[in-house]
Amino acid sequence: MSRVSEKQLDNPSQADKTGKASSAMDTPWASEDHEPATVIVLAGGKSRRMGSDKSLLLFMGKPLIQHICVQVAPHFDELLIAGGKERQLHFLNARIVPDEISGQGPLRGIASALADSHHDLNFVIACDIPWVNFTLLRNLLREANNCDWVIPITAEGHYEPLFAVYRKSALPGMRQALEEGERRVVGALRHCRVKTVCIPSSDGIKNINTKDDYRKLLAGRD
Repeated sequence: MSRVSEKQLDNPSQADKTGKASSAMDTPWASEDHEPATVIVLAGGKSRRMGSDKSLLLFMGKPLIQHICVQVAPHFDELLIAGGKERQLHFLNARIVPDEISGQGPLRGIASALADSHHDLNFVIACDIPWVNFTLLRNLLREANNCDWVIPITAEGHYEPLFAVYRKSALPGMRQALEEGERRVVGALRHCRVKTVCIPSSDGIKNINTKDDYRKLLAGRD
């Protein structure tokens, strides 16, 4: 299967934070003989702190979720949108995977997309991380062997499950956690074989949670 093209995402170029074409994933992993992989963008829904659907916030002339897809999709063999509404996200020209059971949070959204993915190796990213840390992404992918899940962890012990690599073998553990009533993604960790990649708190997984975060993003401030 060929990688998702930028043209499919209706964007003429892929740019990093400086506006230059990103080459951070031009690595052996991204060569023709790399293990096929899917990128899953978690669309989510209305944010209580933001007061609206974060995926549709405009940034650099396009919805935030499209800005993220344009960055990551060319490096993967398949693009899935997890938990979104097709009528709202049709402009992405991507396959949208609804939650198998609604109302069970991001854990259900990821599990549903993993089950639907065509590949064993999957990178999951939230729709509110405007700039993709490709160095970290490459490191996560390289660690994705003999485990179900590779997840960043900060020096303070905070997990980043919405910028992580999952194999399909994580599904039984995730479903077990859901059956136990768990809704937090990290609640499934105890049921899976997990590798962690240590990162400093300022490593670049910066998401947009509040209106103030959004204002700073638009103003070009971290």
